[in-house]
Amino acid sequence: METPENLKEAPMYLNTQQSKMLADLCAVMASDVSKGQLLQTLAQPLAQFMQADHLVSRQWQASTNRYVISASYNVKHSRIRAYEDHFQFCDPITPRMRAMRTPARVSDVCSEQELERSEFYNDHLRQDGIHWGVNLYAYRGDASLGDLVIYRAKGREDFSRQDMAYLNIIAPVFTAALSRLETEESTKTAKVGHDEVELRRFLTGRCQLSQREADVVLLCLNGCSDKYIARQLNIGFTTVRYHLGHAFEKLGVQGRNKLPAHIGQLLHQA
Repeated sequence: METPENLKEAPMYLNTQQSKMLADLCAVMASDVSKGQLLQTLAQPLAQFMQADHLVSRQWQASTNRYVISASYNVKHSRIRAYEDHFQFCDPITPRMRAMRTPARVSDVCSEQELERSEFYNDHLRQDGIHWGVNLYAYRGDASLGDLVIYRAKGREDFSRQDMAYLNIIAPVFTAALSRLETEESTKTAKVGHDEVELRRFLTGRCQLSQREADVVLLCLNGCSDKYIARQLNIGFTTVRYHLGHAFEKLGVQGRNKLPAHIGQLLHQA
């Protein structure tokens, strides 16, 4: 049986198109965007590079001891909600994959027979025809930065030695990108210098933001993408943009990149 360790030793061959796709993926991971934006921008081209049918990226929230899905490709919103609300708690795969801390296939840690007997497979994955999977986890020390869960449909081939060689190239670049953005976003939050309760009071009081505008701004300050904010607040993507536009106008700021420094300045003047 092949293991993640000997899969690392697989030779890697890239044609011209694959080389360009891999270079484009690395360029995305080096870009100066928020963590949420990077994950969402990465989702589709990475799925296409891996010849996959579906992809999700999750973030572990230690404060609530649960995963939230921060980006996805070709996954229904109802499936994302179902995973966040229920199926992550009966997922037999993720705990085993996380313990390995290296790109690994579902078939490396769980037999088809065991998988197909599980509630997680029958009531969740199978509903969208998902069968084969590979996971990549990013860590900084013991802290989970995020992951990539890449799926193929039943009837297709499992991920190959060649596919795993690609992921082992991508993994350190992905981890470095998330680590860099995590540091940058922590620095931005520190510059604001106030806890969330105090900051919300300031935004809805002196700045005259509505409660919903404050919700959106606070998530924006944490580096969340518009799509992620929409899902977290259970509102439409266009509604997020509407609230952000009104909030930016009231705050007198142009663009989310200038938001932390501008709010920090307003707080200093208060």
